[in-house]
Parts: sequence; structure tokens; C-alpha cells
Amino acid sequence: MEFKIKYYKDLVSFHIPDQNVLGNILPNTAPAAVSEAEEVARALSVPFGTPRLSEIVRSGEKIVIITSDITRPVPSKIIIPRLLDELGKAGVKDEDVTIVFGLGSHRKQTEEEQKSLVGEEVYSRVKCVDSDPEDCVHLGVCRNGTPVDIFRTVAEADRRILVGNVEYHYFAGYSGGMKAIMPGVSSRAAIQVNHKNMIHPGAFAGNLKDNPVRDDIEETADFISVDFILNVALDDHKRIAFAAAGHPVEAHRKACAFLDKIYKKKVKKAADIVIVSTGGYPKDINLYQAQKSIDNVKRIVRKGGIMIVAASCREGYGSDVFGKWINTYST
Repeated sequence: MEFKIKYYKDLVSFHIPDQNVLGNILPNTAPAAVSEAEEVARALSVPFGTPRLSEIVRSGEKIVIITSDITRPVPSKIIIPRLLDELGKAGVKDEDVTIVFGLGSHRKQTEEEQKSLVGEEVYSRVKCVDSDPEDCVHLGVCRNGTPVDIFRTVAEADRRILVGNVEYHYFAGYSGGMKAIMPGVSSRAAIQVNHKNMIHPGAFAGNLKDNPVRDDIEETADFISVDFILNVALDDHKRIAFAAAGHPVEAHRKACAFLDKIYKKKVKKAADIVIVSTGGYPKDINLYQAQKSIDNVKRIVRKGGIMIVAASCREGYGSDVFGKWINTYST
């Protein structure tokens, strides 16, 4: 059998004898919305658990829209213009809006990367900044002991709007929702304490119940209010298949449920060899990002089996600390 899997911005081909093929795990069919922009507009018109965004904000308020950095396939250039339209209905002016790219602990972005995420028009209309983990305001401590240290621009805003895509996350259960705040715009110290919970048995992909990482993420809302989110689920071509807007938990869960219908798969038998793609760019930009695909398939490789990962890792390890771990430890 002939196969092609995504690798950076291209495909890599390979052949496996038919008798050696146990299966080919693919997502269920999920055609993208006829119009991605119309799907976003639909979600904004019928939010879950909140009034429409135009009924929440007021003219003169300082508003931040938090979206993801270049390591995430969030279609910000489709979503954010619709959000700005909705804010405009409430009389919000462009000069009162700041777009914050939630870096977490990732590297700073170039101006061209920021433009590529939101588009030239939006970039020229509103202020766009990367979050800074060194410039945070301390707001409290979660029950798990995680400090709530939030990027100053976000902490001092009148209104906070979160943008994200929902996909499986190897220890937070799912991406999206309040994850734009923690770790998106948090301090390095806060991120480290939160991420230490990844070794807890409940911290695994697709799990939200008794997951201390996700518990931290959503408890952050007790210390800093979030007024509205818009999360999307993407098809396997990274096009918007579904959008959910409104309350940071209710809307997030709607997107998670949609994602499960497409991507959650049951496997009857572990394989001797598993070949996995990260889905290409941007998830294979470095090994730190590519490890997520490793985690997703580790349960279907038999003990002592082999995993082959297709990832370009053009930016190397993606983290000096992570690289040190890889080179220091043998297991």
C-alpha cells in the first residue's frame, strides 16, 4: 500500500507491503463550513451562556483579544475581523483594542509572523503585541499552588476576549478555552508550576475530569474575568468546521464535543510499528511541539514496539531545557 502523510508544508510518501498493514487511522469525515467566515459569524450570533459580545462591551472600554502564536493553527485572520465587526456594533473604536499573542513560554515572534497571523488589514488597524512572561501582575494562587501571574496588558484591560482552536492536548486534555490565559499570557513561574501537574494520572489527552492541569487553567477565572471566547474546531485541512462562542467553559465544551465526533478513535490492537505525522506545519516546527503527536499514539504501540515520527523540527528542540532533557536522560 502507498501512503502520504503531512510533513512541514508538503507530503512525504512511503510504501508498506499489504500484509504488514494493520490499519490506517484517519479522522471521520468533517467537511469544512461552506464559508469559514459565515461559521464564525453564526457562532457570534448565538453564543453559549452569555449575551452577544456587542451587548457585553461598552464604548470607551479597553479591550484585549488574546489569540495564539505562530506554533498554533488558529485561523486568527478569519476570526478576528468578525470580532472587530461585533465590537464595532457596540461603538468600540479600534484604538481601544489590543491583540495579544499568547506566547506562553515560546519565543518572541517577528513582525512578519504577527502580520501573517491576523492579516495586513487587522495589523494596520489595531495594536498587536506579544505577551511578555517577565511583565506580569500577580493576582493570587490556585488550590494546586499555581500562581496566577498575568501579562500586564491583559490584567489591566476592562474586557478580555479569548480566541483559540480546540484540539487534543497531551496533558491539559484539550486546547482552547481558558488555556489562552493559563499558560498563554502567564509568567514562566506560573507555567512551570501548572505544567508539573502533567505527571498526574488524570492529565492526559481527551480528559477533562479530575485533570489538575485543566483545573488550574479554569480556576484562573476566579482571579481574572474573561468576558467572551470564540473557539473553533478544524478539519484535517485546517479549515474551520465548527465554531462556538460565549462563556469560557460552556462554549469550550461545545467545541470539545464536536472534536470528539471527528477525531476520537478506538483501536482494538496495539501495533508492532506505528508511523505518525504531527499534521505538518506548524505542529512540526520543533521537537517540543512534535512530542504531542508522540503522546497521542503511544498507547497503540505494543511494549517494545517502534514509533516512527515524521516531523521537520526546522527550529530544533524548541526549548533549551527540553533539549537538555533529551540529551541527558536515557529513557
